[in-house]
Amino acid sequence: MARLEVVLYHDVLCSWCYLADQRLSVLRAEMGDALDVSYRAYAIRPEAEAVSPHDARVLARHYRRVAKEPGGDGILPDLWLNGDAPASTLPPLVALEAARLQGTVRRDALLLSLREAAFRRGLNVSRRDVLIELAQRVGLDVDRFVTALDAPATEQAVRAEHAEGHGRGVRGVPTLILNGEAMLTGARPLVEYRKLFRRLLSKSGLPPPEPLLH
Repeated sequence: MARLEVVLYHDVLCSWCYLADQRLSVLRAEMGDALDVSYRAYAIRPEAEAVSPHDARVLARHYRRVAKEPGGDGILPDLWLNGDAPASTLPPLVALEAARLQGTVRRDALLLSLREAAFRRGLNVSRRDVLIELAQRVGLDVDRFVTALDAPATEQAVRAEHAEGHGRGVRGVPTLILNGEAMLTGARPLVEYRKLFRRLLSKSGLPPPEPLLH
């Protein structure tokens, strides 16, 4: 079977990444094993620094725009406007890496919980107490999670992915690397992803799978 490798560089707090991931999920369901999707961390605010009023307005504006997109229902700009904006977006990415050590299922559950808390409840998911509470709620072994969260190697792994992405030309998120070569930036419409992925699959010399009918 033809196979397409898709690497998604993302930030947990990037609302456009959320849309891109949603659309990739639809295509994974359609294309099955033909689509191999993996994630890499790329923090939009890797260093802790107070969010300026201007930056807060810009980030809130992105959330409002995504809320008008298909799949963006319920996203609020409160995270950046409620007086407790994240100084850095790195901690949620480190938390995902800590959760991954307990399996991809737990990691994916934590990602969904982080997004729900940040996008729809306006919670600062860069705070340690929030990260630990959410980890507990999704069934992670909290002691193991906290140990990994605090281990220097965990943050180093996340920063290494960021540096790797920068070395490959990534300058913002979401960015997709397709088959290790082609780069696609920004959240694109589902139909555009589908058309491009099927074209790349067909280049392998094998027909891409037909969409599943439900």
